[in-house]
Amino acid sequence: MKRRPLVAAILGLASASNLYAEAPASPSSNDMEVIVVSGRAEKPLKDVAGSVSVVTTDEIEQLQLNDMNQLFLYEPGVEVTGAAGGAQNILVRGMGGDRVLIIKDGMRVNEGYGADGQNDIIGRGFIEVDTLKQVEVAKGAASSLYGSDALAGIVVFTTKDASDYLEDGEQFGGAIKTGYTGITNQAHASPTLAFRTGNFEQLLHMTFRDGEEQQSFDNNQAPFEIESNSLLYKAKYNLGGEDFISLNIDHWNQDTQGERADGLLSYFRGLADAGYSIVKEHTVSEKDTKSYQLRYHSETPSKIYDQLNISLYKNKSEQEDEQYGQLDINSPMFNVFEIRDMWESAQYSQDTIGFLSNASKTLSETHTLGYGLDWEQTESRRTVHQYREVEGTPIKDETTDKFPENEVSRVGLFLNDEMSFANGQLTVTPGIRYDWFDMDPNGAEKSDGTPFASIEESNISFNLGALYKINSKLSTFAQYGQGFKVPAYDLAYLEHYRYHSSMESYSVIPADDLSPETSDTFELGLRGYLGPIAFSTAAFYTEYDEFLQAVVIDTEITYDNSGNTTHIFEKSQYQNIESVTIKGLELSASWYMSPSVEVFANASYQHGDNNASGEYLTSISPLSGVVGAAYTGAQLSSQVLVRWANRMDRVNEGETEAPGYGSVDWTLGYQLMEQMSLNLAVNNLLDKEYVPYLNVAGWGEDSDISVNSAPGRTFSASVKYDF
Repeated sequence: MKRRPLVAAILGLASASNLYAEAPASPSSNDMEVIVVSGRAEKPLKDVAGSVSVVTTDEIEQLQLNDMNQLFLYEPGVEVTGAAGGAQNILVRGMGGDRVLIIKDGMRVNEGYGADGQNDIIGRGFIEVDTLKQVEVAKGAASSLYGSDALAGIVVFTTKDASDYLEDGEQFGGAIKTGYTGITNQAHASPTLAFRTGNFEQLLHMTFRDGEEQQSFDNNQAPFEIESNSLLYKAKYNLGGEDFISLNIDHWNQDTQGERADGLLSYFRGLADAGYSIVKEHTVSEKDTKSYQLRYHSETPSKIYDQLNISLYKNKSEQEDEQYGQLDINSPMFNVFEIRDMWESAQYSQDTIGFLSNASKTLSETHTLGYGLDWEQTESRRTVHQYREVEGTPIKDETTDKFPENEVSRVGLFLNDEMSFANGQLTVTPGIRYDWFDMDPNGAEKSDGTPFASIEESNISFNLGALYKINSKLSTFAQYGQGFKVPAYDLAYLEHYRYHSSMESYSVIPADDLSPETSDTFELGLRGYLGPIAFSTAAFYTEYDEFLQAVVIDTEITYDNSGNTTHIFEKSQYQNIESVTIKGLELSASWYMSPSVEVFANASYQHGDNNASGEYLTSISPLSGVVGAAYTGAQLSSQVLVRWANRMDRVNEGETEAPGYGSVDWTLGYQLMEQMSLNLAVNNLLDKEYVPYLNVAGWGEDSDISVNSAPGRTFSASVKYDF
């Protein structure tokens, strides 16, 4: 365990400058000082103007983080919705969906899919956390760096390299790690091999996991099994100096199997009294992603660059969900007497190929230019197949495209300049990017026979950051950033009809005239240290214009002869609304009481409104944070962390509130021998029942929110042997 846990949170809020210059040094206090999220090329974290949270592999091991939804438990302003095995999505300062751009080893991660852009059917968590060396989260609009989708922020995942396991001169090394996590009753193992022969390096990392669904406090979730495996292979050939070419192959697969098929059978569960009995049911799901990348890196100076990165990549993600149910129907009421077998399978696929490049050139002691060109093309498809049969005779065989198979092309050009003034006290970093976007539905037609419209857009994004060193101990920063997002395929092209024989039915019709969403982020911060206390603050304000949201455009109500409502049919369409505003404050502090003892705290406050309707945003969390203490010795390390949240009462009329809570976690690390380490963690040490607000955001005020409570007390442990 090389770092204390919340150093990352402090740096994340502050991008801290000289935070640790006079603080007691941790065993590897410089582990996280180089990041790539700020300007596409590596840059010291202390020189970044803006808020960047960082999570390292040491923290992943120390805190026993075994799934993407656990990665940011202790990071203010960053959250993950969804549980292990299900659809997951990252929220940055209260905004998620596909409005946060996710990059892994330079490659764009798959988009999500679900109702109202919430990614609640297809998530974005196709990530094996044990392969990760570092995760960086740049908060706020940042399309001037990576282009479309960086409305709310950027998340960059960086995987491990062979050099992380090989010391200078070593030719062979690696690690074997195995463990158990009680949150999902999961056993896992990760063997890693690293080789170096001359100028050639190779890494082979595999992970195997076998567990179950994350349970609520009362263990009342429908059980399903989760199995996953991953393979990461990296080959790197050093050309001399710091120049190299590399090949990355990254495969990840997850299978889940459950005993219920609620999406298929929820309607029939209410017809038991009418003679509908569910005899059999199950659900299976498979998620799969495969990525390949060829990269060239050079630090041999030329007339046009001092550093150059070029990469070609291909990334394909797929998800297939199948539900099955068998009904024994003996219903005189409906005059139906039969054994009915029902299947519903849904497929999602997204295939991206891309060319990425960035370079930097130092023009003088006060000017360093960064520039690059990106090109990416993505193909997406979503189909649903419904099949029914009675005694071997088909009664329904229907395939539906939720949106047409489409191709999206993106081209971006960017330029930024790092300028230094006042003998290095002031650093100003303006950036600009031009993006062109085209979405083609390949001639597909709507249900009325008219063609879906192609969407072509262009955009210029601007960013301006400034970092001023007040003195050797204090610095302040200010940043303005712009973001944009072109209309996603599932919002622009979605054509969906759902009939309920009870009271309500609805349809969603496609829209041909959607405008890109845009965002503007303003941020001010102060950070530094006073003696043994390191601190940071950041205040932010973000406005999202032309925000896309489902709007009811027509309602048809059917009445009986007595004037009573018998049926309601609503027709909806995605439209650009006026704007959405999110503002807030983030604070962090650490008191280094001695070289071995640290006390720390952080907090995040968010407030979000829909300016068109005046309603609160349901993706906003209450005031929350972490308080804790850590001890780091030569062999033994331990920490106590209290995660807390205020009561969430800023909810819309008719929606549920969520009580405040405090939950205690405890970790222990012990170096058993030079090459073997043990890590233990207890989550919810006091076995307290609580419900995180995002688990029930938007639920009705009469809902039983306890069904989505956090797990009770759970234990996790891992043993790692390095060789």
